[in-house]
Amino acid sequence: MNAQCDARDGGVLVNWIEVNNNVQPATETPTGRSSCMYPGEVPEAPIAGAPAAEEAPIVITLEEFQKRPVLAATIISQPLNFGLRNAHSNIYAEAQEQEFTFEFQDATIVLKARPVTYQWDYGDGTTATTTTPGGPVEGDAFDTRTPTSHQYAQTGDFDLTLTTYFAGDYSVDGGPFQPVAGEAAVVSAPHLMSIWRTKGHSVSENCIENPAGIGCEAPTR
Repeated sequence: MNAQCDARDGGVLVNWIEVNNNVQPATETPTGRSSCMYPGEVPEAPIAGAPAAEEAPIVITLEEFQKRPVLAATIISQPLNFGLRNAHSNIYAEAQEQEFTFEFQDATIVLKARPVTYQWDYGDGTTATTTTPGGPVEGDAFDTRTPTSHQYAQTGDFDLTLTTYFAGDYSVDGGPFQPVAGEAAVVSAPHLMSIWRTKGHSVSENCIENPAGIGCEAPTR
């Protein structure tokens, strides 16, 4: 609707049509043009051949993007939920590209979300931002440095959190894809990290031979 046509002021939006009397019955074809008329005004027909007013393009904003149910990344630690003080604990994320189809402003939108940045909060007062989600390593992974590993300086239990930023691209009614201005932040569920310490001793007997020997007692932090 014409933004200048206000019904409160008596304005009436008139949509112009073209009548063809050369056929019977006569046909009426919308011209795509409109005028705002007020009481007492004499209608003035639009100029023949004048271009119709263009509709504003449909834009998917960051706010609309963040309304989509984008699945959060899964946090994985190796070995599971466990690490050693001052050693590299391998922590990585599993995130996936996602696609959504929905109706918006009478148009069909296809929106693709892809993870691009990972913001880590290790729960010990330190943070890091990576562009890689990381991945598993072979073996027990104790003290194996990776692009997403972390060294805890103290023992204890820490809630590690992750915010993944997704970039979006959308298509309107099957048209070309275009980027969303901004990235959607999706927070993962906290991941518990239990950090322990180790001691080294030289012994001559194993725990079967000497159940009270060094290293045979219950583990402590």
